[in-house]
Amino acid sequence: MKKTLFLLFSLIIFYGNAQNSNPKVVTLPKNLSSQDFSFLKDELKNAQVVMLGENTHFDGNVFEIKTEIIKYLHQELDFNTIAFESGIYDVWKAQDNINKGEKTKIALEKSLFSIWSKTKEFQSFITFFDENKTKLKIIGFDSQITAEYGKEQLVKDFVDYCRLNQFKLNLNQDDFELLLESINNSGVFDEEDISYEKFKSALNNLITSIDKKPKSETHFYWKQIIKSLLSIGEDSYIKNEPVVSAFYTSSDDNIRDKQMAYNLLSYIKEHPNEKIICWGANVHFANDLSSVKTPIIKEFISMGSYLKKELKEKIYSLALVTSADSIYLNNVWSKTPINPKSFEYFLKNQNKPHLFVSSQQDEMKKTQLNRLFSPMEFIESRLDLLHDGYLHFNEVKPSTPIDNEENDRKFKTNDLANSNLNKTVKPNNLDKSNNQQSEINALDNVVVYNYSKKFVYSIIKKTIENITKNYPTNPFNSLQYSNVTVKVQNETTTDIDFINDQYDQGYNQIDRNSKQLKEVRWNIKNEFIPTSIRQFWSLSYNNPIMYSKFLNSRKSKKFIYKLNEIKLHNNQNVYVIDFSIPRNHFTFTHRGNPSVYSGTLLINKDDYAIVKIIENWEFLENPDNSKHDIYGWDKKYSKKEISSETIETVFEKKNDFYFLTSSEIELSGKLYTSDETTTPLKINISSTWKNFKTENLNKISYKDELNLFEKINSDKTFWKNHDASK
Repeated sequence: MKKTLFLLFSLIIFYGNAQNSNPKVVTLPKNLSSQDFSFLKDELKNAQVVMLGENTHFDGNVFEIKTEIIKYLHQELDFNTIAFESGIYDVWKAQDNINKGEKTKIALEKSLFSIWSKTKEFQSFITFFDENKTKLKIIGFDSQITAEYGKEQLVKDFVDYCRLNQFKLNLNQDDFELLLESINNSGVFDEEDISYEKFKSALNNLITSIDKKPKSETHFYWKQIIKSLLSIGEDSYIKNEPVVSAFYTSSDDNIRDKQMAYNLLSYIKEHPNEKIICWGANVHFANDLSSVKTPIIKEFISMGSYLKKELKEKIYSLALVTSADSIYLNNVWSKTPINPKSFEYFLKNQNKPHLFVSSQQDEMKKTQLNRLFSPMEFIESRLDLLHDGYLHFNEVKPSTPIDNEENDRKFKTNDLANSNLNKTVKPNNLDKSNNQQSEINALDNVVVYNYSKKFVYSIIKKTIENITKNYPTNPFNSLQYSNVTVKVQNETTTDIDFINDQYDQGYNQIDRNSKQLKEVRWNIKNEFIPTSIRQFWSLSYNNPIMYSKFLNSRKSKKFIYKLNEIKLHNNQNVYVIDFSIPRNHFTFTHRGNPSVYSGTLLINKDDYAIVKIIENWEFLENPDNSKHDIYGWDKKYSKKEISSETIETVFEKKNDFYFLTSSEIELSGKLYTSDETTTPLKINISSTWKNFKTENLNKISYKDELNLFEKINSDKTFWKNHDASK
């Protein structure tokens, strides 16, 4: 609280010191093309590196204009390398694969952050690069693992590299891969398998070994990749409390920004003749933050400050700025009113579609209010020190995700109802010394238990091996019926039925389906009025065959399994296996908040198909993350917190494959009012699927408007005659 009050007090003081300025501007047309950037020729006369920033990562027209700038810099000023704020390994792999003949679009989607690569507005860059790929190259400077290449191939390539050069790794490959996934997905350095000291020692020893080798491009890259892994390891290991702030950056980013700078500087040292264009965020490309006095920001050391100190006049930072009164973030428009004393207010009042402002003028040396570090909060600083030039957009348009793709998935916790198994009576006189032979001969409701750990794991292994045989791997359609009920203080406040068409890409594809609403019926419409199916996260990511970590060949080894019994279930002999995991983060639980995760599997004994999965999450107390904004609720509620979740999922065989046919979800938690008063909350979601179709498919796009309840009028005649069982 003291920190918050200090921050607000400081901002008030700063605002009082800010000065209005009236710099000269270059007016640019609405429809910009590469030739409209000729004014940059004089600005960049000494530049070897140009950094093209952006205010947020969600402004689609900014991506398009960045591409036009890149065209000009390449065609007129001989810039030939584009460096992305994406993983150094990922992009190196992409460039290598492009050289070997892989399609440019595929390589970039597998390497760059999807906030760019999987948007329609970025496709112009992909086309331009593809047409000029013999003259251009791409590199990454981020220490993070950013896309499919890094997530799926980095460790294997790393181990192969060590073996080829006879380097001793001193790390188990599977454990190393799990650790990196934990760091990347959860921000947690999981020391269960590899201690931080062992991790650090093993990687530092490899750097020493590489330094003894003759110089080569391969050795250079692996050295920087290893340094980047050390960086993200350190970042996740340090137990700093997260900085709660509206600003895009803080001291929490210092380790990452430092490594990004060193990755790029090391590349420049090895390639001194290349002229480089950097693509990333304004905040990372800030030259000098010495004039910023705002708490939090002043503790941040940007990538750009390292580069500016080293390269001096050879580097130029161009910030792309907006002055809209609203901003599109996390699929929501938020109001962002412009301060009348700010730099953005001056730019907006010029009433021009695009403006360029050079920092090489006295007016820019004045301290000015600006929101370059946050779309919602203003700070005071000298703009000539932050960036060398500013390109202003009077209007911004949100980027458009490519159909069936999503930019940033938000992990929201939801919950479900437990279902009791029809347990059989366990005989007391079972010969435990001969359990495995008993399993072969037994059944008829006779329970077999206490199998060896090895035997239980062998069942899980066979289950994993048979997934592609048991479940559809090609796209299919189905019809879904769902009922959602919400109880607040044991009173039902929401009850809604809806039916939708569903499109799945196959069970070994992306963990998500797309839906198109067909019918809606409001039974009770009170305190909670959801606007879209997408508010129920479990209905879009509802297939544990696709998301469950116990079905991952590597992660499954970290789970604890217990074979409770073999019993008759729907005229099938099934193994009943309990599972649990001692680790509480997303890498193993598939939930954003830390939780105790456990459940039960029913596995068909004949074909090793899972026919039922019961999953339970008990969320740990985590005040900073477990309470989140809610949409559609009465204004008297400010936050909701989910404490437990249970999901029961049933699969049935239809022709040749098992399909998800029903699920029961129960979420339990509480609602918060503005004065922190709490009220018990329970959400139940019941769903069934039928009419499975594998030919002549209706391919449904993943679009918000297809999921909006308000788009569908309730058909009373339909619901009067509707029978969900048919």
